[in-house]
Amino acid sequence: MKIRKNDKAYLQDFKIDIRAKSDLSFQELSLLFDKPAYLNMLPNLRRTYSVPNLISLEEYNESFPHGEPELWADEATVDLSKYTKLKELKKALPDFLDRFDKLTEYPIVLEYECYLLCYEFNRPPHFRKAIQQSIFCGIVTDEYFKPTEAILIDPDAMWFETTLLPVAILVTPTSTYEEVKGEFRKAKELMKTDKRLSYYRPRVDVTPNIRKYRGWYWERIKGKTGKQIADEWPNSEIVTDLDVFKAVKIYSQLLTR
Repeated sequence: MKIRKNDKAYLQDFKIDIRAKSDLSFQELSLLFDKPAYLNMLPNLRRTYSVPNLISLEEYNESFPHGEPELWADEATVDLSKYTKLKELKKALPDFLDRFDKLTEYPIVLEYECYLLCYEFNRPPHFRKAIQQSIFCGIVTDEYFKPTEAILIDPDAMWFETTLLPVAILVTPTSTYEEVKGEFRKAKELMKTDKRLSYYRPRVDVTPNIRKYRGWYWERIKGKTGKQIADEWPNSEIVTDLDVFKAVKIYSQLLTR
């Protein structure tokens, strides 16, 4: 019997250790990081980002994603020849590669290339941190792998300057309704606790008769007296000028919040 040569045996040298807690995350991560095309890119990626030896997850967590990668070079130059979808990307996102060509600063180049890898392998952007882990550690967890996540939008990533920071819930094709509900609760808590969001403190309870109060408020703005407004109120309920006065006062106070 002729023994067939295993022409993929060399891939074992690049195998990624997947340490995801949920089965769905484990599947999602495995189906990217076990791709021969991805594993074949790893030596090139590690050369680009000066990773002669893999680092521990602890060391990675100290440098990524919250800090600067001080362990490596200041600059990086990407070899684009390994990508097969550059023409397609150029059509879909004309400015992306133009900006990418001008970048040299290590952490920014890394972030952009992770987006490029997501595009190459048809994965949403939330795979970026897992891709970084695979490059630097050879181990991937789901600590930063969040298909559904409530986040505060980085003002530096917005196309206009602002100090009024929006909160967003990011969803992906694998997001579930329960996950979205959970992240909604986190978003509400973020709005209560993050000082950068203190500029907006709305009333979350609806004032009874808010429509009526607003109508009377504008009638007073027109110059009508409380009695005129009460007499003209086209409703079967009995309204007095005192009712109008109280309602206008309540609405005026709401406008000061």
